[in-house]
Order: sequence, then C-alpha cells, then structure tokens
Amino acid sequence: MQREDVMRAGSVVGIILIVLGIILLVYFASPIRLMVQDIEPHRINLTPPILGGVALVCGIALLFAIRPRN
Repeated sequence: MQREDVMRAGSVVGIILIVLGIILLVYFASPIRLMVQDIEPHRINLTPPILGGVALVCGIALLFAIRPRN
C-alpha cells in the first residue's frame, strides 16, 4: 500500500470514530435520558458514554497521527 492509501483509510476510520463517539455521547448523555435514569437508579449504565468518549478521543488521535509532516 502506498502512503496516500494509508492516510485516506486512516482519515475515513478516524472520522467514523469521531461521528460514532459523538452519537454515543449525545444519545446516552442527553438530559432527558439522565432524568429518567435518576428515577430508576438501579438501571444506570455508564458503558456507552465511556465508549463514546474513548471513540471520540481515538478518532481525533488517529487524524492527528496520520497527518502529513513537512
């Protein structure tokens, strides 16, 4: 594979991770959803927001890691 192909594939994966992370954070950390979970405290699951944050950070790191250096 050439360097341009690797950079293009890395950019696509990085953008997908960023979008997925934002969707997970917005959906699972919305105020209405959090208010409903306050009523039912035994059903709180923090895994999706944590995974969303990790996906967001990894996507940003990937985009910075593959950028061309002059």
